[in-house]
Amino acid sequence: MIEMNPLKTDGETSGGTRAFAVGTVSLEGFRNYAHEVVELGSGFNVLAGRNAQGKTNFLEALYLLSTTRLLRGQRDAEAILEGNLRAQVTAELVGSETRLSILLEAGIRKRASINGLSLPRASDLIGRLPCVCISAHDMELVRGEPADRRLFLDLELSGLSQAYLRHLTLYKRALEQRNALLRDSKEWMQPTEIFEPWEEQMATHGAALRLARQEFISRMCAPAAEIHGQMGEGEQIGLRLENKDPALDAEALLAALSSTRNHDVARGGTGVGPHRDDLRIEVGGKEARLYGSQGQQRTAVISIKLATLQLSHDEFGLPPLLLLDDILSDLDESRRGLLVEVVLEKAGQAVLTCTEAAAAGSKILDPARVFHVESGRVERS
Repeated sequence: MIEMNPLKTDGETSGGTRAFAVGTVSLEGFRNYAHEVVELGSGFNVLAGRNAQGKTNFLEALYLLSTTRLLRGQRDAEAILEGNLRAQVTAELVGSETRLSILLEAGIRKRASINGLSLPRASDLIGRLPCVCISAHDMELVRGEPADRRLFLDLELSGLSQAYLRHLTLYKRALEQRNALLRDSKEWMQPTEIFEPWEEQMATHGAALRLARQEFISRMCAPAAEIHGQMGEGEQIGLRLENKDPALDAEALLAALSSTRNHDVARGGTGVGPHRDDLRIEVGGKEARLYGSQGQQRTAVISIKLATLQLSHDEFGLPPLLLLDDILSDLDESRRGLLVEVVLEKAGQAVLTCTEAAAAGSKILDPARVFHVESGRVERS
């Protein structure tokens, strides 16, 4: 696989094991939070409250620091509190001098900093606070389009590997340039020499992406199957990368880009490469997207997500931050109990949201720090 580049902290869980853990979280003008400072526990944290009070917004702030993306896929400006010009999220990592911050301003690219020092790109923040988030939006991982599953792979792999993130960034840039040339060629055919540098970059970086995705999925299969076996109803889960073309190495991908160029001019876009691949998810030997019940799809999503938690733990030697957004209420009693057991076994620091704290169950509540959320205010219970 692409060489990993873990960025570790000196945080500790309540049990004394090192972990990626957040201490103080500050929200300024983010979603429905005007100004809020919250001190999280290094183990389990439960945020309880009625709907539309800000529980998911709080989780989204942590997700933003981890991935530089909003949880709900909206434009950055939409996360700024109405009447404010900007929003800022800051978190201090437990047991270290590290303070992560990200700033959103309407019409301006998001900016990130570490200990007050601005980073060249917001994406340079990725990897500083690895997290795994499971929410209702993740059902698109099974039900959605191939783009949703590619995004999942890209986010997970970018969080594990700075090298993957570089390959992805450079591949996307080359793809955009090639597509622009294809559109221009509809009016006036561009010479081959103009395409070649961009196609060479696509071949080099695209082959690296495919190799990393394939190895990541292969590594994910065993933990996903184990977790699914605990939570499912006897069916097996299967995962594999579906390449939409057979060009798996750089030489083959370069040849495919060259041979399909005229066809791509007619279609107005690039038809080969990792930007068209898919992650196939099967339950009981059938494609979950088409044939899985709602319960089967939900269990598959949770199994895959918790498998990525295991891979992150294996890679960094530390459990990542786990965010669970109101998923317990969607599970039957049996699956809820099994999920709690898996979370207790695998998680370090975790933040869970629910409408009633009791829904988390005594095994989580007893050691947890519990908060009540109402109208953009978070108070410890």
